[in-house]
Amino acid sequence: MVKPTGKSKAKSKRITCRQRHKVAAKVREHHRKERKEAKQLKASGYAPKQKRDPGVPALHPLKEEILRKAEALKERMEAEKERQKKERQNLIAQSRKLTDLEELQRDAESRSQQFDDLRASVLDSLEDGVRSQDTMNENSRRAYYKEFKKVVDDADVVLEVLDARDPLGCRCASVEQAVVSSSKKRLVLVLNKTDLVPREVVEKWLKYLRQDYPTIAFKASTQSQRDHLSQSSHKASGGADSATSECFGAGTLIKLLANYTRNANIKTAIRVGIVGYPNVG
Repeated sequence: MVKPTGKSKAKSKRITCRQRHKVAAKVREHHRKERKEAKQLKASGYAPKQKRDPGVPALHPLKEEILRKAEALKERMEAEKERQKKERQNLIAQSRKLTDLEELQRDAESRSQQFDDLRASVLDSLEDGVRSQDTMNENSRRAYYKEFKKVVDDADVVLEVLDARDPLGCRCASVEQAVVSSSKKRLVLVLNKTDLVPREVVEKWLKYLRQDYPTIAFKASTQSQRDHLSQSSHKASGGADSATSECFGAGTLIKLLANYTRNANIKTAIRVGIVGYPNVG
């Protein structure tokens, strides 16, 4: 049996969460009141008393050494402050010098010269680029004209492809004149992409264009060119009726070319050339 020693058990310092949060709330409220009172005193002109540095105790064994270090630190801070002050004064003096009219004039002339030099170099580079671009465009035009002249000279029948959305914008009077100037050559207008315009518009364009040259309504095939290639046998009319993937107008075009191959009831071979603006089909 254990005998009691007579000493009371130490009381635990643990508290509940509610008590802990209550104490924290009271501390926050106390700090808030202190900040509010300090703000009111400052607004009324009475600044709160600052805590005074007690300094080094007189009986401290290293008092002299601490005082020497503090004095050296104070001197370094004053020297740094003086250096910064001199730097500010030098900057102010330099800015005042720039206000002199002669200095401003020299600075403006220097900047103007730099701008003129830069502008001249940029213009030179742009002129060189334009010159080289013009040379390339001229070479391209000559190559295209050479190829076009070869096609027109070698062909017996020339097909001029027109976009049904803007036929007049795709026609070229000089090309047509070059073809029809030779009595042995024939010119045929091919009105392509008729599926992109209404049927009534296609019929009106065909009536208008046939006053000048033979005109065929045409629609290229949108199927795979390696397989499943086919063409429609119905009459090409344009609009929603031609909104298929099959080609139509090819049969009419082949019949027209077959008529040109007959010479004194004898079938002969002919060469066909195709011309037109880019993206007309």
